Amino acid sequence: MKKVLSFLSFLLFALVFATSGQAVQALELTKIGTADVTGDGIGSTVSAYTYFSRSFSLYGKSTASSSVSVKIDDVTYSATANQTGEWSTYLANLTYDNHNVTISSPSQTSLNFTLTISSASTTTTPTATPTTTAFSTSSATLPTAGGLENTFLSAAFALFLLGLGIAVKYRD
Repeated sequence: MKKVLSFLSFLLFALVFATSGQAVQALELTKIGTADVTGDGIGSTVSAYTYFSRSFSLYGKSTASSSVSVKIDDVTYSATANQTGEWSTYLANLTYDNHNVTISSPSQTSLNFTLTISSASTTTTPTATPTTTAFSTSSATLPTAGGLENTFLSAAFALFLLGLGIAVKYRD
């Protein structure tokens, strides 16, 4: 019995430490066609973007192997992130107009912005959303990406099994 409990504790600790180092990639748009928008906050802090071509690819990052949905107006495109979390999807024949874009992936905050397809210019233009800073006395919450809750639960269960093993040892 002691050997079984010790072995289970060891396996659980190994599982906790093996999975706790894996970071979950937040959903991000990194490239629109030929324009590198990495770190620009498109869809989170930037609410509008102008691009000059009607057919192009969108590139981004998400959780490894997750499904990504790109909805442009009423049309939904699908992509799957690879092992490093990178995804892309090709958009064809968009009209010269404003398009509502929503990029989503399970358990992650969606990206929403207006994409303007313009024939007037060959430059890209991000438009930032005005931001306000509000201070609150309430406690902050952890982001949905990261999986800390599972790590803490696994560690607590491992400690419980270890304590149970010690109790059994001293009982004998």
